[in-house]
Amino acid sequence: MSSVSVSVAMATYNGQRFIREQLDSLAGQQHLPSELVITDDASTDLTLAIAQQFAKRACFPVHVHQAEKRSGYRTNFMKAATLCSSELIAFCDQDDVWSPRKLALCIEPFRDPAVLLVHHDAEVVTEAGEPLGSLNHFASAPMAPPLSMCPIRRHGTPLGFTEVFRRSLLQLSHLRERSLDYNDLREPMAHDQWVFFVASVFGNIAYVDQTLAYYRQHDFNRFGWDGRSEFFLYLPRALRRPITSLHAGKRVAEKCGEILEEAKAELPDAWQQQQAAVGAARYRLLAERYAARGRLYTCGNLVERARAFFLLASTGGYRPKRSWGFGPRALLRDLCLGLPLGHLLRADLA
Repeated sequence: MSSVSVSVAMATYNGQRFIREQLDSLAGQQHLPSELVITDDASTDLTLAIAQQFAKRACFPVHVHQAEKRSGYRTNFMKAATLCSSELIAFCDQDDVWSPRKLALCIEPFRDPAVLLVHHDAEVVTEAGEPLGSLNHFASAPMAPPLSMCPIRRHGTPLGFTEVFRRSLLQLSHLRERSLDYNDLREPMAHDQWVFFVASVFGNIAYVDQTLAYYRQHDFNRFGWDGRSEFFLYLPRALRRPITSLHAGKRVAEKCGEILEEAKAELPDAWQQQQAAVGAARYRLLAERYAARGRLYTCGNLVERARAFFLLASTGGYRPKRSWGFGPRALLRDLCLGLPLGHLLRADLA
């Protein structure tokens, strides 16, 4: 697909320490981007000057836009994406390094017109480039059909720098401000959460099981990586009531359903309207499951807790997380803790 046009959307803010290496990795792509759009969020260091210098020597167009005041990474990334002109768009962080094969391999799945988004594995590295681990916990099936994945969980969405997507996913971006971020209910979904959410409803999502970027960890990461064992991360959570997280899941699912209902009225295509309706119903059901699971940890009546548990178990509520369920770990926890004494566990500290 050498003739495929792909834009790179880079959001920057005070990134002078690492941005040169990232820009050089873009210039070294086997499949060169058709353009690089940089939206700078009012940096106070040399980030803008470095970007402008690169624009003069790059072998592809580079468009640099500077904001007068900060808007935050969510708005900044969405602005960069909307300024892109290609059919395909790749989100790009300022402090990582891309494999030369990244764009070439990520555009291949788009031969299938049903594919709306592609993501890939990445290696986590230190500031100096030393390996720390992998992001393979975001791995999915090579091809996931519409509504086969539930992206609203904590850590349920692949990181933005691993995503390449069709520009058509931006057509509903005016509804993003109505959404909620599972990790912070005060904010709408981030750029990567939003495009993954829309793609998961209306098309196929492809996964490239190769390390195509190096995710640099340093003191100024907006989000970082924790390489501790999942067991040691899970054990403290298993001994407290998950009311906060279940409430967040319920609210986010409800909001996703509302957004899809509104999208159904706007979309011109009959198939998309149907997908929006099906997606809205799926998210409403998920909200009900969150509410039912919440009763396991709030209701003092054992009979009511038993009804909630068996309702979840009988309706697929404990299917794997990738399949819209809470997963076997949640089943074990609810059976051993929530059902017999969930209301007695100490308050959720999340």
